[in-house]
Amino acid sequence: MSDDENIKNPEIEVLPPVLRAKPHLPNHIRDEQLALQIRDMGKVGLTKTQAANCARISTYVLDKYYLEDYMQGVSGMQRGLASVAVSEAMNGNTPILLHLLKTRLGWSEQQVIEHIGEVRAVVSNKPLSKEEFIQKYLAKDEE
Repeated sequence: MSDDENIKNPEIEVLPPVLRAKPHLPNHIRDEQLALQIRDMGKVGLTKTQAANCARISTYVLDKYYLEDYMQGVSGMQRGLASVAVSEAMNGNTPILLHLLKTRLGWSEQQVIEHIGEVRAVVSNKPLSKEEFIQKYLAKDEE
């Protein structure tokens, strides 16, 4: 079926040639220019799948040949974001300061309620029969 026939039939979805996945080629050779591009894709926050799609390689090839480059890009992004967040917090940006305190230093806004005192009753999970209940609770009231 040609592309013209697919366009006439709206039920069949046609992907543009750019988005068609390349099959995994077993004879892939590492390309340093592509490695730099993949590192940059990781640095701007693309996922591995998105980076592989942009580079027109499979995620298997990315994992096998370019994973270290991708991870360098991701760590560069994290380092940059962290330094900006810390400098903003130090300059008085209250929302970022509170976020860093909660996520990195374990601060919390949860309230802890502590009960102080004695427990003078013994709690049992054994159900009482009707006679036992009357004897234990109602018989005392009659006295």
